[in-house]
Amino acid sequence: MPRKPNARAKYQAKPVPQPLPEAGPQPVKLTGERMKLWNEIRGRYALEAASEALLRTSCEALERAAVLAEQVNQEGATFRDRFGGLKANPAVSLERDFRGLASRTLSQLAARLEG
Repeated sequence: MPRKPNARAKYQAKPVPQPLPEAGPQPVKLTGERMKLWNEIRGRYALEAASEALLRTSCEALERAAVLAEQVNQEGATFRDRFGGLKANPAVSLERDFRGLASRTLSQLAARLEG
C-alpha cells in the first residue's frame, strides 16, 4: 500500500532551539611582537569598533601563525605516513592561512585608517 506524500512530515522531530553562548570564543593571548603591534596601533590611532576588530583579528592570526611556525620548527615540514610516503605537516598550511588572514585584515585596517 503506497504511503501518502506528507504522512512522514508530521512525525519528523522539530529542531530544539539552542541557547546562544554567553561569551564568544576566548581571545588569543598576544605575546611578543604581536602585543607590541597591538599596543603601538592602539596608542597611535583612536580606533572605532570595526577597526579594532580588524586589528584584533590580525594580531590573533599572527599569534596563531607564530605558534604554528614553532610547531613546524619542532616537528618538521614533512612526515612519513604509515606506508612510508612523505606528507606535508598540516601545520604548514595552517600557518600560511593565518598569515594570509593577517595580511588581508591589516590591509583593510590600513585602508580604513588612511581614509
